[in-house]
Amino acid sequence: MNKYIAAALAVAVFIAVLSIAAPRLAPVLLRIGLAALLIIGAFWLYELLTSRPSPLAQRVLNIVKAKGPVTLRELALETGAGYEEVASAVDYLVERGLLRKFKKNGEEYYDL
Repeated sequence: MNKYIAAALAVAVFIAVLSIAAPRLAPVLLRIGLAALLIIGAFWLYELLTSRPSPLAQRVLNIVKAKGPVTLRELALETGAGYEEVASAVDYLVERGLLRKFKKNGEEYYDL
């Protein structure tokens, strides 16, 4: 389950339980709950907008789809980008589960 959905559900349940336990505080609790839900939504939107892949990461992914297992050196030559830029893009894709890393003959390869 997405961490933001879990947080929103936790806030909703917490506010519902407190509103039932203390009905006089319900209007205040609902306002606090709404503020918490807005903050959770803002964090979700921020993460969504800042975690988009770079154009280089998209090019790397397309190359791996077309060629199959490749090394960082091959990706750097193919894209014309610097080795460190390609390594950063590949790390991003590996972290997101879009690429997998494995060793073959002592060299690291990346594949879908």
